[in-house]
Amino acid sequence: MRTRTKLVYAMMAFCLVAFLSVSCSPEDGETGPAGPQGPQGEQGAQGPQGEEGPQGEQGDPGTANVIYSDWFESEFDNDIIATGSSFNVSVPDLTQEIIDQGVVLVFGRNDPVLGTDDVFHLPHIISSNYYSFRLEDVETLVITVSSLDGVSVGIPFFEDYRYVIIPGGQPADDGGGDSEAASKSLDVDYSKMSYKEIMTLFNIE
Repeated sequence: MRTRTKLVYAMMAFCLVAFLSVSCSPEDGETGPAGPQGPQGEQGAQGPQGEEGPQGEQGDPGTANVIYSDWFESEFDNDIIATGSSFNVSVPDLTQEIIDQGVVLVFGRNDPVLGTDDVFHLPHIISSNYYSFRLEDVETLVITVSSLDGVSVGIPFFEDYRYVIIPGGQPADDGGGDSEAASKSLDVDYSKMSYKEIMTLFNIE
């Protein structure tokens, strides 16, 4: 009887193990296909805007469009016995557009006995002599001097010159030698600025 009971228990244990093995089959544990994506939830409220940062410092005016020359020596005679004289300066960047719409500034410089250079806008009157310039044609700048009292010019005052070209603005010259018009623009009258102010404004050495 006891042997028969053990046999029954053994058969029950065998059946239980077989049942568990079938229930834990790897095929039963595979993940099913993903279901359809649900609707997107409502967007949350926008957070508060951060404080505006401090404004940066204004940059210095650039020279990207400004054209300027080095100092070049005067070509006037050392002693002008006539009542007027002139010489031409080759300016490759002087285009018709600049003549019509730009600003052209010319400065004269001399070396005084007392020390530092003296630099003046043209046109300029010194010792009854009128120093000026005109835009003769594209690529050509003409520097002139004429006596205002009818006598010879004599020894020129300026030893060298340089020019500054600022594209845009009002017409630079009317072709008749009115160089005052060459020192004006729509916003700034550059003729009223000193040489140092012009150099600082456009970062010119």
